[in-house]
Amino acid sequence: MKTKMQILVLGALMLAGCEGKEEKEEIIRPVFYQEAGKSITQNTRSFSGVTQSSTEAKLSFKVNGLIENVAVGMGDTVKNGTVIARLDDSDYRINYNKAEASLKNAEAQLAAAKSAFLRVENLYVNNNVSLSEYEKAKTQFESAETMMKTARSQLNAAQNQLNYTILRAPFDGVISSVIAQENEMTGAGHPVLVFAGINKLEVKTAVPENIISQINPGQDATVRFSAFPEKIFTGIIIEMSPGLPNASAYPVIVQLAESSSRLFPGMTGTVELPLKGDSLFLNRIVIATDAVGHDQSGDYVFVAVKSNESDLYVAEKRNIMLGELQADGYEIVSGLDKNELVITAGLSFLYDGRKVKLLGK
Repeated sequence: MKTKMQILVLGALMLAGCEGKEEKEEIIRPVFYQEAGKSITQNTRSFSGVTQSSTEAKLSFKVNGLIENVAVGMGDTVKNGTVIARLDDSDYRINYNKAEASLKNAEAQLAAAKSAFLRVENLYVNNNVSLSEYEKAKTQFESAETMMKTARSQLNAAQNQLNYTILRAPFDGVISSVIAQENEMTGAGHPVLVFAGINKLEVKTAVPENIISQINPGQDATVRFSAFPEKIFTGIIIEMSPGLPNASAYPVIVQLAESSSRLFPGMTGTVELPLKGDSLFLNRIVIATDAVGHDQSGDYVFVAVKSNESDLYVAEKRNIMLGELQADGYEIVSGLDKNELVITAGLSFLYDGRKVKLLGK
């Protein structure tokens, strides 16, 4: 009986020794953290937008006529000066030929009047003709000269009218839309094609009223397109509308800093705009609500402080003073400095001095 009792006591002592040994082996707890002074949600807002050309134009003929040919289709890329449409120029060519004939006739009359004037002038100098005859010849010469100038102007106008029957691309671009078709009548100034430049693209978006005051022209922006998820396009805000009647959103235009052969007007994308607040807003320290603990001494957080061991930190309890509750967490009035690492989860397992390993933000 005595031997059994000794065995039981010895076993209990051995078990207690093992438990003490296990207690001495501290478990390194992995924790999530946040850098103080950086909001969990970045101070950036995203809005949907549509690409448009910074140089878009509705092209039309300067004269009336029957559309004889449309040489391009929607989506075609053309160079500056390329012929994209023509009118039937029969009537304009007839007018040009008439003006050309009138000019030749006026030039012939001018040559005859000039010759007659020079002859009469020579006779007048020698007192062989009267003053009235000299003035008559001079008047006829000046009239013929005026008629020739008028005929030349009419020929230039006829030439312009003939040239206006040809529609050319005003710059390098792409055909966005074809409005009129061949064999249709069109009037001067009536749109025939919508033409957009491809060298400089813009993205038009709309920003709500509670955000518009936090962005400014000249501010950087980024744009992502679902068609090219691997590419981030940079841009700059170039225009901001003061608002539209009966609308709570404000149009904003971002000009892309680079062009791409893969981008075309009309593509949809996501515009990311960093918001610009006042200095107080930008310098505030806000931490996640889950990072804040409460006890009889007040509010506190645990800060991860680098230890002497590689990749290990020590949890340090820090009393703080809270400010207002923001959308992204508590504002810290005092007790924390910027860039300190605040542990954001698992406060119930922490104590002052416990070793931890950082998992991620």
